[in-house]
Amino acid sequence: MAVAALVVYIRKQPPATANVSRELLLATTAEDYQAIADEYPDSPLGILARLRQADRELEDAVSQMFTDREKAADSLAVAAKAYEQLESRNDVNDSVRERVLVGLARVAECRCDGSDATIQAARAAWERVLKEFPESKNFKAIAESRIKRLASEDSHEFYAWFSQQKPKPGDDLLMPQDGSPGQVPSVPSFPSLLDPGFPKTGETTPAAPVENAAEAAENETPATPDGATADPSAATPSAPETSADPAAESPKPAEPAADAEPVKEEPAAAPPAADEPAPEKSGE
Repeated sequence: MAVAALVVYIRKQPPATANVSRELLLATTAEDYQAIADEYPDSPLGILARLRQADRELEDAVSQMFTDREKAADSLAVAAKAYEQLESRNDVNDSVRERVLVGLARVAECRCDGSDATIQAARAAWERVLKEFPESKNFKAIAESRIKRLASEDSHEFYAWFSQQKPKPGDDLLMPQDGSPGQVPSVPSFPSLLDPGFPKTGETTPAAPVENAAEAAENETPATPDGATADPSAATPSAPETSADPAAESPKPAEPAADAEPVKEEPAAAPPAADEPAPEKSGE
């Protein structure tokens, strides 16, 4: 009986991964993910936590590069270490490994200073993504775009300028779009870090409909004044037109009212006809 109770108790226990899954769902910061990865280093969920830790650290590093360059360097180093830990493992699946290689490519690009050596290192990292995952649906287009972009002179100029900036908390870093033409090089596009799999392609597309809508609105707006100028009398009383229409309609119902009166007179003539036979009955 006791054995049966023990079996039932064991069967009712939650699976061993339930606690890890709960912690992973509640995690929000890089530190949260790191704690899970350190506690469960060899479990699939622990591996996923390590990947998310690296992604968060890289995101923080990119953001901090505009506000605190020293802190950004620290976050970038932590992200690189986490990615490298996963890269050296043989028990990660292809989807995780693909994201690890993409993360390492982004780290390499963040470390570009405009020199040929750093630019080539970033390009090689992206080329590695294409080599190991040539048919990737999520990252093939991004990798090809980054390789092409890194070969441009604009990217060399930007990274050379950006590496010279040493912002600290409270500084207002002059961005390329804020400077006068020729003062600061243009910014090369950089894919999103948290949602890296799908390039944003519709940013400029909505602009055309908006402009067309504005033009249509402009065309519609003068249409009313044109009609008003063509008929000045109608322009001034445009609001009273509605009241004038009811006024015009009121006499029209009056006419049918007049027509109704003759209709009533005809039945009125019928009673006299009834009076004529009445005297005949009295004569009898």
